[in-house]
Amino acid sequence: MSAENQGNPTPTKKILESSPLSGITVPIAIVLVGALIIFGVTKMLSSGKNHRDLIEEMNSKTFGNRWVAAYELSKFLASSKIPKEDMPWVIENLSKVYYESVDARTRNFVVLALGSLNNPLSLPVLNKALEDQDPQVKFNAVVSLGIMDKFSAIDWPKVEALLQQNEDPGLKQVALFTLASHKQPKVEELALQLLNSSEKTLRYAAATVLIHYKRAEALPALEEISNLKYDNIVPGELNGAQAEGLKMNLLENIEKSKWIEVAGLVQKLESSDGNVRVQTKAKQVLNLLKN
Repeated sequence: MSAENQGNPTPTKKILESSPLSGITVPIAIVLVGALIIFGVTKMLSSGKNHRDLIEEMNSKTFGNRWVAAYELSKFLASSKIPKEDMPWVIENLSKVYYESVDARTRNFVVLALGSLNNPLSLPVLNKALEDQDPQVKFNAVVSLGIMDKFSAIDWPKVEALLQQNEDPGLKQVALFTLASHKQPKVEELALQLLNSSEKTLRYAAATVLIHYKRAEALPALEEISNLKYDNIVPGELNGAQAEGLKMNLLENIEKSKWIEVAGLVQKLESSDGNVRVQTKAKQVLNLLKN
């Protein structure tokens, strides 16, 4: 595999769109997707350079090579090798590279790097990246904001606009997860709107979010999830592993919300689902709801 292909994080978006991550418990979804991104970015050979060397290279190289230095820098960020006292300098220089770069690949790695730091000083660039012309940069900016600490100064109207105004299902899902993980006031209303989406993954994500609000409107989509088959081989449809993941996630969210009104759905999974893991989890959740 070439260095260029190895450094391209595009498949992460496909993972979110087509796997059980698209329906997983909201805060965990962001963490897991973020971890997948960081893992993909940091899987590399050691160059022997420190974070200051790499940032200097990002500032000095032509735009076609900057992304390589940004790619290598991520291993320091993921392994927490950057001293706290260097953090403002690191963020200032990464921000400078983002604003000056005409190369979307470089901006993308900068966004991933800033997101992994989980530092409020990164917010101006991450908020700006919500308007980036490159869809992958925009997508990873939303993911990065999702793993930021609660009560961060995130530009929520921009995140809401991505959920309402774009046609990209993966971006809409991660925008919904980010809003929900930060418990934004409009997330319930926005999730209700997505229940009518023709994209089943969006319906499932919205229904999962609405479990915590105990909204009866989510019941048809939740029933749809519970009826998913494990032997589907139709291209583009959910496979067995994805169906299991969605059902497990449905049960985990019901368990957390203690929504008694869906006990019948849980009982059906416990008595007739063909997956042992799902049946076992359903039995556990049903016992909780009965007590």
